[in-house]
This record gives sequence, structure tokens and C-alpha cells, in this order.
Amino acid sequence: MNVSKRSAPLALAGLLALTLTACGGGGGGGGASNAAVPPAPVATSFPVQQGLAYAFTHGLQSTLTVSGSTTNGSTTYPLTGTLTYSLGAVVNATFNGAAVQQATETINGTISGNGTTSPLTTSSQLYVNAQYTPVGSYEAGAYCVANSTAAYPATATAGQAGDLASFSCYTDSTKRTLTSTQKITYVTTAGSDGSSLDFQMLSNIYDAANKSLGSTGTTYTISAAGIPKLTRIQLTETVGGISFTIDAK
Repeated sequence: MNVSKRSAPLALAGLLALTLTACGGGGGGGGASNAAVPPAPVATSFPVQQGLAYAFTHGLQSTLTVSGSTTNGSTTYPLTGTLTYSLGAVVNATFNGAAVQQATETINGTISGNGTTSPLTTSSQLYVNAQYTPVGSYEAGAYCVANSTAAYPATATAGQAGDLASFSCYTDSTKRTLTSTQKITYVTTAGSDGSSLDFQMLSNIYDAANKSLGSTGTTYTISAAGIPKLTRIQLTETVGGISFTIDAK
């Protein structure tokens, strides 16, 4: 099954929602799953920009275990599964009339809910500037262009937060039909081992009428040497009256 994730770069909003809607999974209201309480902040500064640049120049792959739930009316179903996320190394490209770098993002896996197991597969093009900050993305039916961007912090300690980018998404490159807008922020927490930093990118997504469609959190764990690993994806969304939460780690 091919599914559109309708998300900003490095986020997964809509991927699992559309699979459940198409394949008969459960639905209903729901919010983002609560993250575990992080360990006490560490004083060490971690090279965030170096770590995310490494992901784009060397590629990245992580396999995550999916848990969560979906609710339809008064009925709630658990969700389980696995997904493998891959990010290819960047190549030179042109996007929205400007010279940029392009990386291919793919997701493959399965998800089970309400007695149904369905395959997941999606692929999209991510576009970044010279500092590897997202400036756009493209997949069929979703041409997203950054309205504003801010560089990743060069270094960070636990407890920091800030803005990264805002996007307008259209049906195609003519940019005639606006479908959604997105805002990406970040927050940092201490890694679980006490010698790494969790850099979480938070994406809030709205339709053309500024109604919330959901949110995602994508966490990269960055070592002191600037080596990143995608370690967690959290999302909440409502599609066609079906609401759900997902926590993949």
C-alpha cells in the first residue's frame, strides 16, 4: 500500500492515519502519547548541527517498534507494528527555483489494529539548504515550501527550545492550491544514557482553514561525537473522524 504522509521534512504525520482509514483500522479521539520522564539534564553541550549534517551527508536508517491506540466512538483498539525509516545522502538539486540539496526519505513497515495487518510504504524528496535546514519537500499531491527557516543550533544542552521553519503545502509546484501549513520547532532533553542529547523536532500541521490536523515529534539522539540516530516518532491525528496516537521507538 502506498500512502502519503502529508508532512514537513523528517516528520510522519498522516502516514499511519491513511493506512488505518483505507484498511479498516479503528478510530476516534486521541492525543499524543506521553513521553517518559527524561533523566536529569546534563551540562555537556552537544554538536546538534554537526549531527544533523552527518545524517544528510552519510544517510540514516532506523527500525522502530510501533505502539499506540485508535478510538472510534466508545471503542478503542491497540495498535502494534514496526517501521524502517531510511534517509539517503544528499545530492545537488533545484527546488522552487533555487539551488538546494536533495535527499530521498523512505518508510517501510507494517501496522496491526482491529484484526488487520497492513503494509506501509512511502517515499518523498526532502530539500535542505547549505546548513541542512529543511526548505521543502515533495511527493505526489504535496509540494511543501518553507516560508521561513532558522538554522539548527550549532550546539545545545538539555532544556533548550526554539523555532526551525514554517511551511505552506500545495497540490503541486504551481502553488495555486494551498492544502496545509506547518510549523516546526525543537526541544532538547538529556539522552537516556546520560552521555547523549535528544533533539526532538515538533511539527504542528493545519489545513487551509487553519484547523489543526495533528502533530508529530521526531527525536534524534546525538552523541558527543556528533553521530545521530533516529530513536523515536510520536504522532497524533484525526482523519475522517478516526483519531489515534502512535509512539514508535
